[in-house]
Order: sequence, then structure tokens, then C-alpha cells
Amino acid sequence: MEAITEAAIKVLDSEGLEGLSMRRVADALHTGPASLYWHVGSKDGLLDLVFDQLIGEMRVPAPQGGRWKEQLKQVALDQRATILRHRDLVAISMGRIPMGPRALRYTESVVAILRAGGVPDDLAVSGYLLLFALVNGFTMDEMAEPVTGSDDSRESVSPSAVSGYLASLPADQFPNITAVAPYFAQWDNDVQFGMLVDLYVDGLAQRAAAASGGPDA
Repeated sequence: MEAITEAAIKVLDSEGLEGLSMRRVADALHTGPASLYWHVGSKDGLLDLVFDQLIGEMRVPAPQGGRWKEQLKQVALDQRATILRHRDLVAISMGRIPMGPRALRYTESVVAILRAGGVPDDLAVSGYLLLFALVNGFTMDEMAEPVTGSDDSRESVSPSAVSGYLASLPADQFPNITAVAPYFAQWDNDVQFGMLVDLYVDGLAQRAAAASGGPDA
């Protein structure tokens, strides 16, 4: 089963989700599709295996209560890194509940970090689920090519081009946009993702502190 999953991941990474088929994976294994169906049942079953395997690539540190915020930020960074290595991971995750053996260990480890930090159980669950939503949403957006124009003449747009266009707008009609336009050229996915994760973790810490009646964790 491990060989099947690894072959499917290689096809996924090289040809994308649209190119991943039972026949294509069978070809990579030098066998027939019938043999593959016997082992995994269906393409959906194959995707379940791939999903669990890729979640298993995400690293989670052993919980340290006093460092839970830093550890949670590191978990988010590693989630993003894994998704960027396997660009269709988010698409595969849609509609799938992570219940495979690796996914369950991952859930256990992340929730352990939150609980070790004193985050109440209900917030620990919310925080865990929201972390996936946050990382998936950001990476979906950053992996999409920015485009402009009609469907027949789409072109990639750089942050500097966006900044230049916004700066050229009439200042009397768009005083705020033209004032901040230079900062659009400074957009950096790594920096912005770090800021987003900081806001998420700090907000979760404030909720946890309020729930316990104590100072910010």
C-alpha cells in the first residue's frame, strides 16, 4: 500500500490532480488498473491514502506549555510548507475529514500543544480547525496566478504593477488608495503569512486568557 501511495503522490506532484488517475498510477507501478482497484477500491480511496500520507509529512513538536504560541506558529509554517510542496493538497482535502492514522496522530499532537498551553478544550478544538482553514485559505490564494484582462488576454500582474496602477488613480477620488499605494509593491507572501499567523495565535491566546479569567497566556 505504501508503494501505491508514494507513486500516486509522485504523479500528483508532477501532473496535478487532474492528471492523477488509477490508470496513470498503475502505469507508474508497471501494473494494471485492476490490480490497483483490488488494493484501494476506488480513486477516492486512493486520495484518502494520499491525503493521510501528506498530513504525515507535517511536523509537530512535543508540547511545551510555556511555548505553546511559538509552537503553534511553527505548526502553521510547516503546514504551509507542506502544501507548497504538494500544490493540490488543499484540493484533495476539500470534503475530507482527516481520520487516517497519520492524521489522527497529527490532530492529537496539535491539540496537545494547545491544551498544554492552558487553552480550554472548546477553544482548543476551534483553534485546531481554524488553523487548517487559515493555512488552506492563504495558500490557495498565494498559489493562484494573479491575472488581469479578459479571458482571451490574461496576463500575470506583479505587486509593483498593482502599486503603480493604484498610484496613478485620481487622488481626489481615491485619496486613501493613492496614499498607501507604494505599500502594495512591498507585498511578500512569507511576511504576510507570518503576520496572519501572529494575529491568529495572539487572538486565540486572548480568548483563552479571557475564558480562564487570567492574564494573557
